[in-house]
Amino acid sequence: MKIQLKAVLTGRLTYAQTEQAKARSEAAKAERKRTINSEKAEAMASPRLDGLESRKAQAKARIQQVVEWLKIVRKLYAQDPKGMAKALAQAFKDLKAAVKSYREAGGQEMAMSGELAGAAISNNGSPDRSAREGAPKEAAPQESSQGSWGEAVQEANEAVASQAALDGDELQDAPDEDLSRSAPALEQPGRAGLYEAVVAEVRKALGEDSLDFIKQVRGLAIEITKLLDAARGQAAIRRRDKDTDKAMEEADKTLKELHEELDTMEQDIHREAPTAGMRLSIAA
Repeated sequence: MKIQLKAVLTGRLTYAQTEQAKARSEAAKAERKRTINSEKAEAMASPRLDGLESRKAQAKARIQQVVEWLKIVRKLYAQDPKGMAKALAQAFKDLKAAVKSYREAGGQEMAMSGELAGAAISNNGSPDRSAREGAPKEAAPQESSQGSWGEAVQEANEAVASQAALDGDELQDAPDEDLSRSAPALEQPGRAGLYEAVVAEVRKALGEDSLDFIKQVRGLAIEITKLLDAARGQAAIRRRDKDTDKAMEEADKTLKELHEELDTMEQDIHREAPTAGMRLSIAA
């Protein structure tokens, strides 16, 4: 009877402390996510990116210029297949140049992600030594909740002893039982280093920005291709013209080169930022 009473009391305290430990673990995960997002934002706000962001902005502006120019081309060469083909070939060249410039700037930003993350963490006084040095020599594990769990177990054991004293000597003959022996194993927070997590999030953000740019260019290329096909149809019902055929071939060639540039850029992004475009994030 004495042993059963203590078992019931111990079980209740163990459940209460287990729930507390779970709550602490969830709070630690939320704090980790907040910290990673904060460090990521600071890294991406670095003045060192200003020049590269300016190049990317210029590439986007060039895309918009092509969009505006096509409005004129549609009217100017509506009945001129050869002129349309030449104009569209130039549009494809301009798009390719914009994509190349954006890809180069984005690639440099990717290469700088480690330095930017390390600087941001260091500026905020993080104890992560590898981050202060700017390179992840060894993943620094996060502080786990094991310490707090140990304290909770000790408190529970003390509570058991206090309850036994209040009940008199009826529990004195029962053998001591340490809650830590029967405590369920709790899932510990992720132990990935802060530096690696921030770098991954910076790369993911850069990659997604680049993927959006690619999507915009691909959509525009589809619209231009429709104009080219329409011009090709006009040329087909007219007298054969070598100059027109040559203009069409040049347009097809430049379109192919544009797609190759886009494919290369997309491959670079998925290699450098595998999580780009995915819903799940390392900070989640």
